Amino acid sequence: MRGVTRFRRRRSALLFASLLPVWACGAGWHRIEPVVPSNLPQRQQVQVWQGRQRLRLHAIRVDHDSVSGVPFQKPTDCDSCRISLPSSTVDSLRAGNPTAGFLKSVALTLGTWLALGFLTYGVGGD
Repeated sequence: MRGVTRFRRRRSALLFASLLPVWACGAGWHRIEPVVPSNLPQRQQVQVWQGRQRLRLHAIRVDHDSVSGVPFQKPTDCDSCRISLPSSTVDSLRAGNPTAGFLKSVALTLGTWLALGFLTYGVGGD
């Protein structure tokens, strides 16, 4: 009976450890303070915060009196899609890379599962 309890504890610990990478990874959103005037890289995704509301844009341009960008689902060269906001209404800008964050999370989770499998069951047969 003692072996079954130990196996259950180990399985619970392994499951918890395998979920940690999912919580640890992400888009790497971080606050930025752009120099005015500035242009960030075209494909750089930026969250533009206004109170509790956020817009996710790319092709960001920051001027003395405005912040403009294109919604991230649209092509970066879509000038008719460009949104311009007065700087006075923008609380903060946060840059990140959701695609890279997702891929890192998947890779780290799969790698953790593989490592835990090798540790738990060993490599090859006995």
